[in-house]
Amino acid sequence: MTDFSIRELGPSTWPDFARLVEKHHGVWGGCWCISFHLKSRGPNRTAAMNKADKERLVRANQAHAALVYDGADIAGWCQFGSPVELPARMSGFNKLRVPLPDWRITCFFVDRDRRKEGVARAALEGALRMIAAKGGGSVDGYPVDTRGEATSNSFLWSGTLTMFQDLGFRQLGALGPGKRTVRKVVRASRGSRTRPRRIGTPRDRAIARRS
Repeated sequence: MTDFSIRELGPSTWPDFARLVEKHHGVWGGCWCISFHLKSRGPNRTAAMNKADKERLVRANQAHAALVYDGADIAGWCQFGSPVELPARMSGFNKLRVPLPDWRITCFFVDRDRRKEGVARAALEGALRMIAAKGGGSVDGYPVDTRGEATSNSFLWSGTLTMFQDLGFRQLGALGPGKRTVRKVVRASRGSRTRPRRIGTPRDRAIARRS
């Protein structure tokens, strides 16, 4: 496996992030990884608007991602953030009847030339370490259950269920055919500069004490 390094998305890493997005024509039709930041997305949004809004959020420390580097180049990333930063597509929680998480893992992207190299897993592991450094808390993901089915890469932007389960996430419920909600409690790392978050449910707090 390639020996990747992980850096957080920020003003200093924005040019590397932008270079990979531009290589892929804005990613997902010009999304620029902005969709989860928007409660509603108007029909007239352009890729240029998405890029400008994403850069503004990054420079304001309101957009987070674990960037997977191989040398000087980014091979992919995992976006994460609080529900306040990433408020889109939250309606499923009403059906699941669970409290909101402290953090959300919303999407992954892997360079088309670097697939099948463990980039997504490295990105998820990096995001969890960053969350621990920011005080920890409950973390949700929305992976696809690919067991027994061949799934196109275009449907795996939220990761796979087995990858999340391998890293200790437990299932909360289903959001649709093949789509799952999973949760993990991440303890604050030693030396965390952020006050640890209070986990939302007694069960989550019990898991945190045992981990």
